[in-house]
Amino acid sequence: MNKIIVTVLLFTLSACGWHLRGSAGGNDKLAMTTPMDLVIETKDNHSPVINALRQSLGTYKINEVTESASGFTLTLDREILDKRTAGVGSDALTSAYELILRVDYRISHAGTIITPLDTSARVSRTYNYNVNNANGAAQEEELVLREMRRELAQTILRRVKNLSTKPAPAAAQ
Repeated sequence: MNKIIVTVLLFTLSACGWHLRGSAGGNDKLAMTTPMDLVIETKDNHSPVINALRQSLGTYKINEVTESASGFTLTLDREILDKRTAGVGSDALTSAYELILRVDYRISHAGTIITPLDTSARVSRTYNYNVNNANGAAQEEELVLREMRRELAQTILRRVKNLSTKPAPAAAQ
Protein backbone atom coordinates (compact mmCIF):
# COMPACT_ATOMS: atom_id res chain seq x y z
CA MET A 1 0.00 0.00 0.00
CA ASN A 2 2.88 2.38 0.83
CA LYS A 3 4.48 1.74 -2.55
CA ILE A 4 1.27 2.71 -4.31
CA ILE A 5 0.99 5.95 -2.34
CA VAL A 6 4.63 6.85 -3.03
CA THR A 7 4.20 6.07 -6.74
CA VAL A 8 1.06 8.20 -6.98
CA LEU A 9 2.80 11.09 -5.19
CA LEU A 10 5.81 10.89 -7.53
CA PHE A 11 3.58 10.96 -10.61
CA THR A 12 1.62 13.87 -9.19
CA LEU A 13 4.81 15.79 -8.44
CA SER A 14 6.25 15.22 -11.90
CA ALA A 15 2.95 16.08 -13.58
CA CYS A 16 2.84 19.57 -12.04
CA GLY A 17 6.08 20.58 -13.79
CA TRP A 18 8.21 20.79 -10.66
CA HIS A 19 11.97 20.44 -11.06
CA LEU A 20 15.07 21.38 -9.10
CA ARG A 21 16.14 25.00 -9.41
CA GLY A 22 19.05 25.35 -11.82
CA SER A 23 18.43 22.02 -13.51
CA ALA A 24 17.37 21.85 -17.12
CA GLY A 25 13.91 20.36 -16.84
CA GLY A 26 11.79 19.00 -19.64
CA ASN A 27 10.33 22.45 -20.29
CA ASP A 28 13.71 23.99 -21.08
CA LYS A 29 13.66 23.74 -24.86
CA LEU A 30 16.99 25.58 -25.17
CA ALA A 31 18.82 22.80 -23.34
CA MET A 32 17.41 20.17 -25.68
CA THR A 33 18.62 21.65 -28.97
CA THR A 34 21.69 20.57 -30.88
CA PRO A 35 25.15 21.32 -29.48
CA MET A 36 26.86 24.57 -30.44
CA ASP A 37 30.39 25.93 -30.18
CA LEU A 38 31.18 29.15 -28.34
CA VAL A 39 34.33 31.19 -27.92
CA ILE A 40 34.58 32.75 -24.44
CA GLU A 41 36.78 35.83 -24.09
CA THR A 42 37.60 37.39 -20.73
CA LYS A 43 40.39 39.23 -18.95
CA ASP A 44 40.35 36.90 -15.93
CA ASN A 45 40.15 33.27 -17.06
CA HIS A 46 39.70 31.95 -13.51
CA SER A 47 37.13 34.33 -12.03
CA PRO A 48 34.24 32.76 -10.08
CA VAL A 49 31.71 33.81 -12.75
CA ILE A 50 33.78 32.18 -15.51
CA ASN A 51 34.05 29.00 -13.44
CA ALA A 52 30.27 28.94 -12.91
CA LEU A 53 29.76 29.60 -16.62
CA ARG A 54 32.02 26.73 -17.63
CA GLN A 55 30.27 24.37 -15.20
CA SER A 56 26.90 25.22 -16.80
CA LEU A 57 28.02 24.79 -20.44
CA GLY A 58 27.04 21.12 -20.56
CA THR A 59 23.50 21.83 -19.42
CA TYR A 60 22.91 23.98 -22.49
CA LYS A 61 24.89 21.71 -24.84
CA ILE A 62 27.50 24.37 -25.51
CA ASN A 63 31.13 23.48 -26.15
CA GLU A 64 33.85 26.00 -25.38
CA VAL A 65 36.31 26.28 -28.26
CA THR A 66 39.16 28.59 -29.21
CA GLU A 67 37.75 29.20 -32.70
CA SER A 68 34.09 28.69 -33.55
CA ALA A 69 32.70 27.44 -36.83
CA SER A 70 29.33 28.94 -35.88
CA GLY A 71 31.03 32.28 -35.22
CA PHE A 72 29.53 32.98 -31.78
CA THR A 73 31.71 34.74 -29.21
CA LEU A 74 30.86 35.66 -25.63
CA THR A 75 32.96 38.47 -24.16
CA LEU A 76 32.72 39.02 -20.41
CA ASP A 77 33.91 42.47 -19.41
CA ARG A 78 33.63 42.83 -15.65
CA GLU A 79 31.92 41.56 -12.55
CA ILE A 80 30.64 44.22 -10.15
CA LEU A 81 29.58 43.32 -6.60
CA ASP A 82 27.71 45.85 -4.50
CA LYS A 83 26.95 45.15 -0.84
CA ARG A 84 24.66 47.40 1.15
CA THR A 85 22.68 47.36 4.35
CA ALA A 86 19.16 46.07 3.85
CA GLY A 87 17.96 46.05 7.46
CA VAL A 88 18.83 47.45 10.86
CA GLY A 89 17.84 45.83 14.13
CA SER A 90 16.51 47.47 17.30
CA ASP A 91 20.10 47.69 18.59
CA ALA A 92 21.00 49.95 15.61
CA LEU A 93 23.28 47.25 14.13
CA THR A 94 22.98 45.79 10.66
CA SER A 95 20.66 42.79 10.64
CA ALA A 96 20.54 42.12 6.88
CA TYR A 97 22.63 42.85 3.80
CA GLU A 98 21.69 43.03 0.15
CA LEU A 99 24.16 41.74 -2.43
CA ILE A 100 23.87 42.95 -6.01
CA LEU A 101 26.03 41.18 -8.58
CA ARG A 102 26.27 42.43 -12.16
CA VAL A 103 28.24 41.11 -15.11
CA ASP A 104 28.71 43.12 -18.30
CA TYR A 105 28.97 41.03 -21.46
CA ARG A 106 28.70 41.08 -25.25
CA ILE A 107 27.64 38.41 -27.68
CA SER A 108 28.93 38.60 -31.22
CA HIS A 109 28.45 36.53 -34.34
CA ALA A 110 31.12 36.49 -37.03
CA GLY A 111 32.68 39.66 -35.63
CA THR A 112 29.42 41.64 -35.43
CA ILE A 113 28.12 42.50 -31.96
CA ILE A 114 24.50 41.31 -31.77
CA THR A 115 23.67 42.48 -28.24
CA PRO A 116 23.50 46.11 -27.13
CA LEU A 117 26.87 47.48 -26.02
CA ASP A 118 25.66 48.02 -22.45
CA THR A 119 24.24 44.51 -21.94
CA SER A 120 24.52 43.16 -18.43
CA ALA A 121 23.06 40.41 -16.29
CA ARG A 122 22.09 41.37 -12.75
CA VAL A 123 21.06 39.40 -9.67
CA SER A 124 20.32 40.59 -6.15
CA ARG A 125 19.86 38.67 -2.91
CA THR A 126 19.28 39.60 0.72
CA TYR A 127 20.60 37.59 3.64
CA ASN A 128 20.37 37.97 7.39
CA TYR A 129 23.47 39.00 9.29
CA ASN A 130 24.03 38.02 12.91
CA VAL A 131 26.67 40.07 14.72
CA ASN A 132 27.07 37.30 17.30
CA ASN A 133 27.87 34.75 14.58
CA ALA A 134 30.12 36.62 12.16
CA ASN A 135 31.79 33.43 10.88
CA GLY A 136 28.43 31.85 10.02
CA ALA A 137 27.31 35.06 8.33
CA ALA A 138 30.47 35.13 6.20
CA GLN A 139 29.86 31.52 5.16
CA GLU A 140 26.26 32.35 4.30
CA GLU A 141 27.44 35.29 2.20
CA GLU A 142 29.81 33.02 0.25
CA LEU A 143 27.01 30.52 -0.34
CA VAL A 144 24.67 33.26 -1.56
CA LEU A 145 27.38 34.64 -3.87
CA ARG A 146 28.03 31.19 -5.33
CA GLU A 147 24.31 30.76 -6.08
CA MET A 148 24.16 34.26 -7.60
CA ARG A 149 27.10 33.53 -9.90
CA ARG A 150 25.49 30.27 -11.01
CA GLU A 151 22.25 32.10 -11.80
CA LEU A 152 24.11 34.79 -13.76
CA ALA A 153 25.96 32.15 -15.76
CA GLN A 154 22.72 30.37 -16.62
CA THR A 155 21.05 33.63 -17.61
CA ILE A 156 23.91 34.50 -19.97
CA LEU A 157 24.01 31.01 -21.48
CA ARG A 158 20.24 31.03 -22.07
CA ARG A 159 20.68 34.32 -23.92
CA VAL A 160 23.52 32.91 -26.02
CA LYS A 161 21.52 29.78 -26.85
CA ASN A 162 18.44 31.83 -27.69
CA LEU A 163 20.39 34.12 -30.03
CA SER A 164 22.06 31.15 -31.69
CA THR A 165 18.71 29.65 -32.69
CA LYS A 166 17.60 32.78 -34.52
CA PRO A 167 18.20 32.68 -38.30
CA ALA A 168 20.36 35.76 -38.90
CA PRO A 169 21.42 37.89 -35.96
CA ALA A 170 21.08 41.61 -36.62
CA ALA A 171 23.78 44.03 -35.54
CA ALA A 172 23.21 45.90 -32.26
CA GLN A 173 22.85 49.63 -32.36
